[in-house]
Amino acid sequence: MKKIFLSLVFLLLGIILAAGCTGPASPTAMVTDTKAPVSTPVITPVVESITTRVTEPATTLRETESIQTVTPVQYETLHPVEVTSTVPTRVASDNPYLENLNIRKRTFDYPLPNCFMQTAFPGLLKDTYGIKQVVPNLAVISEDEYLTFIRKYTDDNSESSELKTPSACLGSAAEPTWNFIEVRVILDPTNVHPTDYTITENIWSDGKVVVKFATTRSMVIDEQITLLSYIPIRSDEVDLFDVVEVTYTRL
Repeated sequence: MKKIFLSLVFLLLGIILAAGCTGPASPTAMVTDTKAPVSTPVITPVVESITTRVTEPATTLRETESIQTVTPVQYETLHPVEVTSTVPTRVASDNPYLENLNIRKRTFDYPLPNCFMQTAFPGLLKDTYGIKQVVPNLAVISEDEYLTFIRKYTDDNSESSELKTPSACLGSAAEPTWNFIEVRVILDPTNVHPTDYTITENIWSDGKVVVKFATTRSMVIDEQITLLSYIPIRSDEVDLFDVVEVTYTRL
């Protein structure tokens, strides 16, 4: 009897439990699992700003060469002028600019015999010729005359070659011997309008002007002037030749 009672109790509990599980759920008991919509992150592509560096060909800066019209050597015979006690002072603002003054003593490697020089320049090298004279006396020859002298009286047309001794000088005394002094003057005119100038080369010896050589040239800016001359001189007077001073007189 007891077993039957327990069986009924368990059966009743099962029915009650079954009815509770299958019945409608209380509104408060229902929990709706509502998931908020997940917003998909917008991925903005990062555009990397790439600066393209264009390498341009290097610009070569060339210094424009200043091409200056250089007047060829046009020698006008320098002639002796009277030596005064003072040297003219350069006062004109547009006097030419002395670009170069060069003196080359002893242009020949060895002394030139007296008879040889007298034959080459007859009547020029007299007994009264020289710096040590009471009245100093020198002369100049042009570049053309000097080059002609070299071609005519040297073996290979140079200042270092052997001389062609004239037949009239065979067996003659060598003394006094001679040489040359080369004087080169390059001038850059500064005057805008063509102007005549007297250019004077003042030869100094022992602290004073002993001889002057002058020439007149027409000068204008950008037309360079070159004066090239040669002075025959005794070998024992070469070192008495000190300097050359160039002065100008506007005509």
